[in-house]
Amino acid sequence: MSRDVRKTRSYARGVVTLIFFVLAVQVAIFTIKSYEITKQANSESEVIPDTLSYEVGKTAKPAVSETSVSAKKVNGYRPKYKKAPYVSTRQEAVTENPGQEERPQKEAYIPVDIKSISSKVTLELNSADSSDLVSLPGIGPFFASKILEYRRRLGGFAFKEQLMEVYGIDRERFSVFGERVWADTALISRINLSEATQDELSANPYIGSYAARAIIKYREIEGRGAATLAALVANRIIKAELVKILKYYLE
Repeated sequence: MSRDVRKTRSYARGVVTLIFFVLAVQVAIFTIKSYEITKQANSESEVIPDTLSYEVGKTAKPAVSETSVSAKKVNGYRPKYKKAPYVSTRQEAVTENPGQEERPQKEAYIPVDIKSISSKVTLELNSADSSDLVSLPGIGPFFASKILEYRRRLGGFAFKEQLMEVYGIDRERFSVFGERVWADTALISRINLSEATQDELSANPYIGSYAARAIIKYREIEGRGAATLAALVANRIIKAELVKILKYYLE
């Protein structure tokens, strides 16, 4: 019985010794591999320079650090390279040929301000036709026809600001071309209060059909010669604030 016990103990010691031997061999192999990897990484980092520059017609390898090489070897990922600064061919030519004189650069082109030139050209409203009006900024064929129609009803423009009375032309649009237009009051077609018909009077936007009928009635009662702008205002046929503008259209 004691012999069997001794055999069992001897067998157990042999197994334990074998296990320790295998573990020792594995530790030795892992240590040797780690040392080889570290040594190879250090040798490669000494060969690769920190900074590189491009040569004319050649492509240089991007710089990598020791950490990135080690990481590539150990972890297996691709490191991010730093971009080398670009050197223009003009600088390269001067560097290669330092004795060659640099050619003088051409003067920068300065465009002509067409707007400043065209803004000096003014347009007379009472003699302008459709093509003249379309040349104004912000005025197309639609607004040109509206301006001509309103000018016909008025008999002509006394002030350029009257353009803002045309449907669709507000102050913002007028400010775009307002400095390029003017009105010649000598070209206005005036209405003779003593001879004008009711239709002719009512066609003027500042008179209208109601005041036109009142003027005709006043002429019938007081006589044709009595119909003056002052008399119409005194009899409240025409509002006093309209005298400043109607004096250009009535005679």
